[in-house]
Amino acid sequence: MKISGGTVLSMKAGDAPAIRDVFIEGDRLADRADGETIDASGCYVMPGLVQTHVHLVQTIFRGLAEELSLLEWLRDRIWPLEAAHDERSFRATARLGLLDLLSTGTTTILDMGTTHGGEVIAEELVASGIRARFGQAMMDGGDGVPASLRETTGDSLHRSARLVMKWNEAADGRIGYAYAPRFALSCTRELLEAVAEITKHLELLVHTHSNENVAERHLIEAATGRAPTAYLDDVGLVNERSVIAHGVNLDDREIGILTERGASITHCPSSNLKLGSGTADVRRLRDRGITVGVGADGAACNNRLDGFEELRLAALLASGLHGPGALTAWDILAMGTCDGAKAMRLDAEIGTLEVGKKADLIVLDAEKLAGPAGDPATRIVYGGGSRALRDVIVDGKVVVRGFAPLTLDAAEVHARAAEALPALVKRAGL
Repeated sequence: MKISGGTVLSMKAGDAPAIRDVFIEGDRLADRADGETIDASGCYVMPGLVQTHVHLVQTIFRGLAEELSLLEWLRDRIWPLEAAHDERSFRATARLGLLDLLSTGTTTILDMGTTHGGEVIAEELVASGIRARFGQAMMDGGDGVPASLRETTGDSLHRSARLVMKWNEAADGRIGYAYAPRFALSCTRELLEAVAEITKHLELLVHTHSNENVAERHLIEAATGRAPTAYLDDVGLVNERSVIAHGVNLDDREIGILTERGASITHCPSSNLKLGSGTADVRRLRDRGITVGVGADGAACNNRLDGFEELRLAALLASGLHGPGALTAWDILAMGTCDGAKAMRLDAEIGTLEVGKKADLIVLDAEKLAGPAGDPATRIVYGGGSRALRDVIVDGKVVVRGFAPLTLDAAEVHARAAEALPALVKRAGL
């Protein structure tokens, strides 16, 4: 396959945008290839977005948990709804989320589920064509957790182990597993320490939440006598395989721990603002050498899963904290591509357009971006990147062509979600 005539933003350090052809042989970028030609004249060609924190299980909850702070949002709405999921609603929510993600240019996700339904989520990830690491959430404690979500420590570990055996490196490595202890308030120390040992042995990612909300911070400090990140470090969960969502209220010592251990943070600007949790100081983290990715979080606390919206908001928030240009448009695009890939330990395979890497890329119709000319990164970040999304290729396969998804039928996806939702809400008692 050849993608011809586009302005290529490879996102490789020092590689300036240039009009050139991109070749795909099988599932990888190549020097030359035969087969189909996709005309990208007047378009930008760049790596697909990498979102390092999403919750597919929450997509169908969009609009059902409004105007609440984090802990109320979880206890009063999200956990009851998650507990009410059945196979039908799991498939509906996963497909709806995957349609949103692929249709707006995200080609790789790090997904956290709930304490059941991991098999269904995995099946839908495989079928959609997206690249993903996913984990069934682990919760063996916590106030306000519904009985049907609360696990024993042994059951939680066993369920994840079974999912690892079946789904890690599935679909020729496109799908993998990440252990997902939800957060310190819903997991016992025994569980967290066990996850630390298992993931070290298996060399798997750890995906968790921390430092999201001041009330959460105070509860963790009261229960453990430690700041949230310091506690996670005590149990062995802050290391180079850790992807920690939010990082809103980190103190200097916690930032030092993250830097020393090589852990990554996921910035979720829309979610943090909508829940009133605050704003992560991304420039401060990056200045300390911490890898920062970007995620939409879940549609229940964002209402959209558009990675380009998160990038734009991340740029604006950084300017609000530190002044214009605190993070350049190129910095922001890096967070959404190569930095996200690095956080997921996938940077040898994705995140930049280089010969030999996986063929995960997107084509943006430049005419649909605000402004007729200018720096490409600025046009994409501030000019409405996702509305220009024309084609998406993952693992060398076209999954969106000419603005239309190929692996998911949009009308059917929306219809099935609408059909599943009333029964889900009824089961949740809402």
